[in-house]
Amino acid sequence: MRAVQKIFVLSCLAVVWPLVGKPTGATAADLLSAIKPEGSTELTYKAPSGNIVRVEILQTKLDSSFPYKDALLWGGDVGEPPQTVLTSIQISQNKKPVFVTLSAYSDLADVKFASLEPTKEGFALHLHGGNTATSYDATFNFSHGYLSTRTVRGREFPDERWEKTRYSFPK
Repeated sequence: MRAVQKIFVLSCLAVVWPLVGKPTGATAADLLSAIKPEGSTELTYKAPSGNIVRVEILQTKLDSSFPYKDALLWGGDVGEPPQTVLTSIQISQNKKPVFVTLSAYSDLADVKFASLEPTKEGFALHLHGGNTATSYDATFNFSHGYLSTRTVRGREFPDERWEKTRYSFPK
């Protein structure tokens, strides 16, 4: 058990260590928020434009009733499912709901940290999850009030293990 705890701490340090010593003018992406392993976590961000972005992330523990025993989720491994899975991402911008399709997050598990960052045409939600070899970074880009892209990269080999999805919604 101690070895598992040490591995978890080291994987968390891999995410947090680059942030140590940042100047006080750090961007929103530099301010990581810990995500509860079970239940709801809320992030709120006020963009330079004055827009207020609110994100609620819900994770649920997996139990024996999880129907996809050999599903390869981001944050899990073959034959070893993750401990938790994302069950909901609810976003609002200036109190208006922003639609996030289930397929954009339903394969993400064991999310540890999140951050929000302003972009030229909206904002980005960054999620960091998994443990050691299963660690990943997911970025959701929102433009003009809509989800536009999702990119997920394995942290161990980011140029070899990744996927990117583009979304198109009527405006």
